[in-house]
Amino acid sequence: MGDVTGYDSAPDVALGLQLMAEHYPQMRTISAEVIQGGGIKTLWKLDTSQGVFCLKRIRKSIPIVDFTTAAQMYLRRKGALVADIVPTKSGKPYFVHEGYALVLYGWIEGTDLDMEEEAEHLEHGMAALGRFHRLSRGFVPPQAGETYDRMGAWPAHYAGMVANLKAWKQSASSEAEPDEFCSLFLTGVDRAIRWGELAIDLLARSCYASWVAEIGAYGYMCHQDYGKGNALLTERGVYVLDLDNLAYDIPLRDVRKLIAKRMEELGTWDADEIDRWVRVYGAEFPLTPEQVQVLYIDLLFPHHYYGICKNAFEKGKPGVAKKLGKSMRFEEGKVPVLERLLQVSLEGGDPE
Repeated sequence: MGDVTGYDSAPDVALGLQLMAEHYPQMRTISAEVIQGGGIKTLWKLDTSQGVFCLKRIRKSIPIVDFTTAAQMYLRRKGALVADIVPTKSGKPYFVHEGYALVLYGWIEGTDLDMEEEAEHLEHGMAALGRFHRLSRGFVPPQAGETYDRMGAWPAHYAGMVANLKAWKQSASSEAEPDEFCSLFLTGVDRAIRWGELAIDLLARSCYASWVAEIGAYGYMCHQDYGKGNALLTERGVYVLDLDNLAYDIPLRDVRKLIAKRMEELGTWDADEIDRWVRVYGAEFPLTPEQVQVLYIDLLFPHHYYGICKNAFEKGKPGVAKKLGKSMRFEEGKVPVLERLLQVSLEGGDPE
């Protein structure tokens, strides 16, 4: 199946067969199927004389692929449940065709985890994420590689997003006749800016900087896109897939995204629910109370609202007022919960 309407997979099927013959002559390909196509990123499912494999064309620079494939092999050696990478005939983890890297992975058969809707699935997935993060520490990237490194970057990242909200506010305010999206944006942006600035202040007062310093170079790696489609429940446990966006960072970035998505699915913010997932994760990746506060701070920052606004003001996508209103209600819903968890007023005043 392709990801573009009207996509003809036949040429890509033929290409997959050709590339397998050229770079993996030790195995005979019995059948090939394109399971994602129509663009640069292409996935082939291949039945071969040595089993079932997945060939993937990656839409990343070669130096990034150097980093992520080496990291995946490191994780595999450490015992993490990630797909095995089959070396090419020249012994390399990937080959290059027309400027793009292609990697052959062992095929993982399992059940997709729907972690937003199914609590049991989230329990499996959150525990697996903790193990993944714990085992990721200590990977030294290859010299030829280019890394995504977000260690210590949160304060500047927060500040940049708040600055963008202020700039978008100024732009929307200058409109002689603002449309429905801009009008709604102007009713809520000041509160979002307040929450963002408070998150910046709280982060500066937290253990974030000392934690980053303690971890040092080559610390933990975040998946950055962990969710449905990238976590498969198997008889051995949960496999973590699609490591193309691995980045050095404190591990809470992935945790915050999972918890926020769960809260959005539930339609309400619940302190007991948040605590449940912190405990599940902490059973595999222990967190101090001070580190949990950093998670709460990241939950406070209006990431969801910012993403809706960015699509409209920066990416040029049509602003959808209904989505913006829903996002603002989602952000507002966390106020009483995070006020209690952070012991701070989110509507005014300073941290206690």
